Amino acid sequence: MAAAACIRNWASAWRRDRRGATAVEFALVAPVLVTLLLGTFEYALLLFASSALENAVAEAARFGITGRSATGGQREQAVRQTIKAALPDLFDPDKLAFETLVYPDFDSIGRPEPFVDRNANGRYDRGEPFTDVNGNGRWDEDMGKAGLGGPNAVVLYRARYSWTIQVPFFRPFFPPDGEITLEAAVAVRNEPFPES
Repeated sequence: MAAAACIRNWASAWRRDRRGATAVEFALVAPVLVTLLLGTFEYALLLFASSALENAVAEAARFGITGRSATGGQREQAVRQTIKAALPDLFDPDKLAFETLVYPDFDSIGRPEPFVDRNANGRYDRGEPFTDVNGNGRWDEDMGKAGLGGPNAVVLYRARYSWTIQVPFFRPFFPPDGEITLEAAVAVRNEPFPES
């Protein structure tokens, strides 16, 4: 009988004992907390990268509209250097795709070259007559002409960057390589600078 009472007392004391409960609770909550913190960090980095890319494109456009070029260099090369210099060290310049397209006006940005739709199917078919706005000898879905344009020209500055997710845990959620394509664009009208 004394043994049974002893076991009952021990079991009762064991149920009231709360030592170690905090460690168990923390072990249950910690993975969720760490995932949440890393996710917040990753999202903040992504927002920073997107903002930095937009800023770099805007810097390139500010330089490009003036018609200036670096001393002894080409204007296009100077614009490319401007965008690369404006990007923080987190960016790999080799992964940056940058282009400038010249348009007749702001309304033409992203529009296809005009064509005569002979069969009325709503899309360009080989052999249909078209206006070669960009002068490359073929019909294009975007009438923009590569380059920086002359005085008063409308120019679209566009950049794409393949951003790699920094926290390896999240990379499998962004197939195939754990990367997100960031894009930034700005359209401006060049100043009436003197042509050289």
